[in-house]
Amino acid sequence: MAATDGDRAIRDLHALLEDTQWHRAEDNARGQFGHLRLLLDHAGATVPFYRDRLTGLGGGQPLDADVWRRIPVMRRADIQDAGDDLRCEKLPAAHGGTTKVRSSGSTGTPVTVIDTDHNHLFLRAFQLRFHVWFGRDFSHTMAHISRLTGANVERAGRGEPVQWVPGHASGPCYYFDIARPAREQLDWLNRIKPQVLVTYPSNLAHLISQSRELSIGLPFLSEVCTMSEVLAAETRDDCEQAWGVKVSDTYSAQEAGIIALQCPQSGLYHVMSEGVLVEVLDDADQPCAAGRVGRVVVTALHNFAMPLIRYEIGDYAEAGPPCPCGRGLPTLKRILGRVRNMLVRPDGEKIWPSFGSRGLTDIAPIRQHQIVQTKRDHLEARLVTDRPLSNDEEARLGAHILTRFPDGLSVSFVYPDAIGRGPGGKFEDFTSEVDAG
Repeated sequence: MAATDGDRAIRDLHALLEDTQWHRAEDNARGQFGHLRLLLDHAGATVPFYRDRLTGLGGGQPLDADVWRRIPVMRRADIQDAGDDLRCEKLPAAHGGTTKVRSSGSTGTPVTVIDTDHNHLFLRAFQLRFHVWFGRDFSHTMAHISRLTGANVERAGRGEPVQWVPGHASGPCYYFDIARPAREQLDWLNRIKPQVLVTYPSNLAHLISQSRELSIGLPFLSEVCTMSEVLAAETRDDCEQAWGVKVSDTYSAQEAGIIALQCPQSGLYHVMSEGVLVEVLDDADQPCAAGRVGRVVVTALHNFAMPLIRYEIGDYAEAGPPCPCGRGLPTLKRILGRVRNMLVRPDGEKIWPSFGSRGLTDIAPIRQHQIVQTKRDHLEARLVTDRPLSNDEEARLGAHILTRFPDGLSVSFVYPDAIGRGPGGKFEDFTSEVDAG
């Protein structure tokens, strides 16, 4: 297949990224502020929403961290309220055409973002960077199990593959619907025999559990890639133990594209700083030092069609240290998830619960579980089981669950027939319905 202009553009940009990743952190930051200066000047001149918001910050004046932090943090409600006032009135011709990207609405009402061909080029180059970092064989077969949309629905129905390496010829990538039962997913994987599997962490955990229970092996797999949800250390360990393969993870959002990629050497998450500025902020909107957890605020450097400047995407993460691999890209140590994944203690303080599935399945035949905090002092364990549980099993499960949470909570059990996935096909094993206010 002959190379296209798009293929060459991806490869040329990736070649540039191969160089910039090794720049010193301060040089990368200086380059970011150069792009941000262009973004602010464009937004202030052509986007109605920013004409007042950026007052005093335009005119090409030098931009540094102190000036940057004078810009108010944007929330999801701001996007919803602004409507078309967030769209630029004149897009530079070099940025190409535009497309609409709709978020899953996992933090509330979905939002629609306008993307550009230029910004999408960076997404494709970052995807290529991910494959190159982990030394993947481009001739391998990839299986992609996720929520299917658009053309991928028809491709999956026809069993029609696409190439999976941006800018290069590659082996086939096949798609399968994550809503299908795990047994069907395992049977499908054994039919196409991929070397690489891409799916959500919750689905990976379920596949591992079912493959063990049904004694269905996947000896052809050489790697699993996860996306869209928080990857638990327990799931990573289980994958290596059950299938003998490692897991590499990505962090992304519909509104910002690929935000960070896991480092193949250290396991830290490198921010794709050539395409996005990531800030981890505390409750006073001040930057968190390495090792501290805060709210993730992003700015896409190259989306001039609908700039989202200092946008709080609803995630929490732990700021990371410089990476020992030598790359100058900033790092996140952990991505912790959404605010609703935090437990509200009886005293009102919010904490991140540490909760896994191993202890539950050791006690009773549980196929799915979800723990929901319904009151400050109460948890509801929603369990899908193979059979009714005995009083003794419930007592042991309750005791086990409460050991993983602060004192002062009780637990009750409900038994739905199934626990469905949320918007975008995502699943959360813990969520809180309690307001800390």
